[in-house]
Amino acid sequence: MLSIFLLVSCSEDFLETKSTSAVDQGQMFESTTTAMMAVNGMHRLMYKPGSSAAQCGYGTYMLWMEMLGEDLVYTKGNAQWQSQAKWSLHRNTTSSHCKFLYRFFYTMISNANMVLVNIDNVEGPQYEKDYIKGQALTYRAYSHFCAVQLWAERYYAGGNNTQDGIVLRLDSGTDPAARASVEEVYAAVNKDLDEAIALLDNELISRSNKTHIDVNVARGIKARVLLTQGKWAEAAAMAKLVVDKSGAELQADTYDFKQGRMCDATNTEWIWAKIGQPTLETGTLTNFFSFISNTNVSYNKNTPRAIYNLLYAKISETDVRKELWLENAPSMAKTSIAYPPSGNIFKWMSQKFIVDYPDNTSALYSAALYTADLPYMRLPEMMLIMAEGYARSGQTNLAIEALYPLAKIRDSEYTKSTKSGDALIEEIMFQRRIELWGEGFRFLDLKRLNMDLDRGPAPREGYNQGGSKNNWKTGKVPTNLDPLASNYNMYDDQGLGEENRFRAANSIDWQFVIPKSELDYNPLCTQNPI
Repeated sequence: MLSIFLLVSCSEDFLETKSTSAVDQGQMFESTTTAMMAVNGMHRLMYKPGSSAAQCGYGTYMLWMEMLGEDLVYTKGNAQWQSQAKWSLHRNTTSSHCKFLYRFFYTMISNANMVLVNIDNVEGPQYEKDYIKGQALTYRAYSHFCAVQLWAERYYAGGNNTQDGIVLRLDSGTDPAARASVEEVYAAVNKDLDEAIALLDNELISRSNKTHIDVNVARGIKARVLLTQGKWAEAAAMAKLVVDKSGAELQADTYDFKQGRMCDATNTEWIWAKIGQPTLETGTLTNFFSFISNTNVSYNKNTPRAIYNLLYAKISETDVRKELWLENAPSMAKTSIAYPPSGNIFKWMSQKFIVDYPDNTSALYSAALYTADLPYMRLPEMMLIMAEGYARSGQTNLAIEALYPLAKIRDSEYTKSTKSGDALIEEIMFQRRIELWGEGFRFLDLKRLNMDLDRGPAPREGYNQGGSKNNWKTGKVPTNLDPLASNYNMYDDQGLGEENRFRAANSIDWQFVIPKSELDYNPLCTQNPI
């Protein structure tokens, strides 16, 4: 992929991020001030839309990882995200959406490589060069890490991992190249992150806002990588550094959705984020919130996301997170639900990401606000990595202590766990599922842990089978529901099909296919099994 700079900064202030100017490569690397614009271009790339709907930078990746799982339930068949949820689009070599995601990561890598090739020779203080270089290394590492989780088999802890990984781009060259092994990719990712952490661990620069990458973001990504590799104790230790040193704090009103707290980067739990740019993000269907907020454009107001009902049933009644999903939405007062006029209402619909809180009784509601702040990394994730890492490495007491503050602030009646072994791990993973719902982790968790996708049992004979029967329509309270059945494929037209209820962990479908355009350009790159 050719290098593409997406510049949004041109300022005398080294840490400035706003601009509409484009600068050629020669001018770009005259000084650290101009070189910082290249990094700001990568920040902008994280939310730059593609050429069609449902292409919204890193937000596309986050949504796709949830649509492929079982915890985010698709409520009504329509044009956007249905194919992703049906496990078909990522297996289509000519899909423009699969191509968009592939190009997104490799464009980010290419931008990072151009910074890394040039930064040592620019004019400016060494600590500013280190700050720029550390961010570029982190972006390159994270892009390779995200890509290898999709286009390769899972990382096998304790194995040699010689299976095909992805094309590894560690310089600015664009010549055809073969796929590196999974082990080689992870080695490169960890090397980049270790160097980035060393460079960014400098108190001389404090980032201007949470879009920028600092040492805590780099450590948080490193913790994700170690967790994926099954290096449990190391993952816990790295996450603990973030918990202890980032300055992030748990916030009691994080889930006060009427105030949009999951759309507000001032939240003290947020470590890395996109800051919403309403003047830039003006198009419909080209950002994360268009497909999860329920409050603005047509597709998501017609297809509100819901939580997996059997997971929801396990949430304590005193847990504030239970209010994020409306089990009884059809029978609630409409003014108690965040949805716009003419929007659909379904059981278990989500209220987690609310851009604004519309007056759904007024025809004057414009739904003109399309975007908001979006968390890429939050303190609760790091606490959960600590807890999981400790639990899986046999450090039971440390795992319990790591989990307790998060679980307690969410549920005032929560008491410190007395579990151990698999039971404790199950409790931690339950907390992870409800805390990080919709934030882009579920498919990746299933894959790294070699778990089947199981969207739950279908209704038993004699119970409501879903679809348009028995009041399973928008705004209606369904009747004759099977209390043991999943709400997967139950809504309205049952658009996802029963064949997509289950995927075995050993299925080839867990690997994205490599876009045909990459194979045409790079004949040394081989395709995944189809």
